[in-house]
Amino acid sequence: MLKRYFLILSIFCGLLFISSCSGKASFEKESLLERNWGRSYEAAIYNQMVNPDAGKNLEPVVNIDGTAAENNVDKYRESFKEAEPQEIVNILKLQ
Repeated sequence: MLKRYFLILSIFCGLLFISSCSGKASFEKESLLERNWGRSYEAAIYNQMVNPDAGKNLEPVVNIDGTAAENNVDKYRESFKEAEPQEIVNILKLQ
């Protein structure tokens, strides 16, 4: 009887070991970084194949309104500031 329990315990431990070494668990979701791994590199290679002389063009970009560009940069910088906590208004709050 002791041999039977030892056999069952060793089989259970073996299965547990194999399942833990099988890699990524099925309950873990793939992150955004893992899904897009290497895409920026592939895009850079593709853009270099489309226009290999793009880096040699040192002329400034024209037709961009300075005020509009400055407003976009300001909005971008503001997006990193923490928003002020707002009071939650509730129907049950009668004060």
